[in-house]
Amino acid sequence: MNSRSAALLAAALGIVVLVAIALWPSQEAAPELPMATTPTTVDEEAAPQPFIDVAPESTWRVFKASAITGAAPAYQFAAIIPPAWQVEAITSLEAINLYNPDAPDISTLEQSQIFIRFFTANQFLTLATVDILEQHDLTINDRPARRYEIVKQKSVPPFKGQPSWRNEQHLVTDVRVSDASPAVFYVIAKRPDLDDDIYQQFLDQFVVDGSTIETSFLAPIKEFKSRLTKKPFGLFVSPETSPVQPERFSGWHTGVDIEYQDISAQVVVKAFAAGTVAFASRADGYGGVVVLTHPKTARGQLTSLYGHLDPASLPPVGQHVEAGEKIGLLGQGNSAATDGERKHLHFAIAKGQEINLTG
Repeated sequence: MNSRSAALLAAALGIVVLVAIALWPSQEAAPELPMATTPTTVDEEAAPQPFIDVAPESTWRVFKASAITGAAPAYQFAAIIPPAWQVEAITSLEAINLYNPDAPDISTLEQSQIFIRFFTANQFLTLATVDILEQHDLTINDRPARRYEIVKQKSVPPFKGQPSWRNEQHLVTDVRVSDASPAVFYVIAKRPDLDDDIYQQFLDQFVVDGSTIETSFLAPIKEFKSRLTKKPFGLFVSPETSPVQPERFSGWHTGVDIEYQDISAQVVVKAFAAGTVAFASRADGYGGVVVLTHPKTARGQLTSLYGHLDPASLPPVGQHVEAGEKIGLLGQGNSAATDGERKHLHFAIAKGQEINLTG
């Protein structure tokens, strides 16, 4: 990955997502991404906690376009939506309407939050009936996409059979479904007053063909978000500038550190997703460390790394683990179990299957 941004972690309760963006510091080129009060105990059997809420809704649900009654055969995708939302086919337009029945409008069309249509072409196209105020290219789960800020031309009559907000200025993201020519393109329009984070969340989990939606990514440790206080992902660290002293490491911090120096009890570390133990041993700079490989998803092949674990608590190489299953205990701070480091979890995600212990 050679851009100045890289994917970190994000998730919602029930439906969890992999893609919160952390900006690289600008002074140096980024490396490859390898990717409180004190309780008396840390409950090993407590339910795994989710990562970071990325939308106002507490739970999102999966839907497949092919399962929508009356949907055109061209719609072959899966996505997630807030729990209150409903989905319907607008057969007269071969469209799909995602609407919020709790909205004050009297019709499902006017309660529309996201409105999806499609066209077939050799390349990205735009209607002659709209003015393009802004556009840029991007990718949506490895598919080419183009985002537009558009507004209907004043001389054009209102769009018939569509939500009234489609006549206003709004965002549209076109996604190319395949590399064939001609290809199907999905046109995903956003209601102007819909929260940007909800729209982005929808796109982050928009999967062509609907084959895989990540539904079981969990926090590897309790209080994941609140204890990420000193060394986030993407920080350039040196012995002179590190927020943690003393510091032995120099370079890009390719994971996140979850601090537990204030906890004397044993702290359980769990698999953030189902996978196979590819590495479980001592390693310089970590003490005990576990690397899991995970089945291929819409995000590609992933590995996850868990550093500063007690070497005596590690699982055997080759063992299959489920999301939320215990894979070890944090090592005692400033001991051989953590290679002299403070008590904390170093957690990282990498693309591919290569075992990379870079910190």
